[in-house]
Amino acid sequence: MLFKRTRELIENPKGVDVHRAAMSAALLGQTEVLTADGWLPKAVAAYVEAVATAPELTDDTMTGVLTQKWYEAHRIGSSLFTKMLISGFHRGSGTATDRLGMLYQVLGLQRDDTNFVQMTHLGDWAKRDMTPNLYYLQLENETDLQDYWDFVNRVAFLMRLKYRAWNGIRSRYATSKQLTATFDNQLRYYLGKPVSDFVRHMNWTRAQYEAKVLLFTGKEVLHPGVALHNRGVADQSNVKVVTPDYHVELIFDRDDQIVSLWDALEEQQIEMADGSLRFVQDPAAYSLTELQQIANTESANYAGQGGEIHEALDVKPAARTAGLESDLRNYAKNQF
Repeated sequence: MLFKRTRELIENPKGVDVHRAAMSAALLGQTEVLTADGWLPKAVAAYVEAVATAPELTDDTMTGVLTQKWYEAHRIGSSLFTKMLISGFHRGSGTATDRLGMLYQVLGLQRDDTNFVQMTHLGDWAKRDMTPNLYYLQLENETDLQDYWDFVNRVAFLMRLKYRAWNGIRSRYATSKQLTATFDNQLRYYLGKPVSDFVRHMNWTRAQYEAKVLLFTGKEVLHPGVALHNRGVADQSNVKVVTPDYHVELIFDRDDQIVSLWDALEEQQIEMADGSLRFVQDPAAYSLTELQQIANTESANYAGQGGEIHEALDVKPAARTAGLESDLRNYAKNQF
């Protein structure tokens, strides 16, 4: 179902005259795909608004605008993707649960028989022209990085609301229920991936990354306890670097290299017939060094630093006894 204003914008996109019928037909087709993906009507409306009112939209540019906005909507954590995620959202535990459910459907989250959550709609950014309907974990520049931090912050906010853990001033939710869903727990590993990938791509040292965080946020990073990310490290030299809002964490080793399970998983990724990616979960496929990366990986946090909410949402769910981690990661932890 499309809202009245959405239908009006599809029929009369601003700046398009000669090719209006073609533009409208293309935009309508895009809304049908987005709806089939699981986006709610408010989210689809946000997409149409972004396309049909784009300042650069003309008869000459319409194809480029349609393509650009489409990829923005499929690059997870872009400003447009985030706008679609939260469009029309009203704070509440039930609505936060529904909105996260929409996100999981869009991303195609599925739990395999090893308790690993595969993102079945995840594609390879380098092949996006061949698989335009898949979704991508990719940051292209520093503006994308800042937008992505905002996206993770919004997801963390939804998660805190879902578990009634909003810890704002005079909050009714001073304490939290414990996170109990496998999707909720393992989403954090996908959330951390684009930032660690981007830092590696930029060849930033830990000091350079910390300087960028300070420049963009006006606040210094945090260095919380890192014992759980030093499994098997003789000199315990891995360092945890967390954004000021505490939601994006990276682990750097003594050589300023990122420690991430994705270094290992991407070496064993499988491309399906539709172009989407899967990640091998057989422990025998990984070396001891790779298992150490998996055990000590970065992720994302839903709560702030310390306290019972952090324990309930970020610490206890990752315990081997909680049943929310993959068999592979539990195996990796057991090696060290």
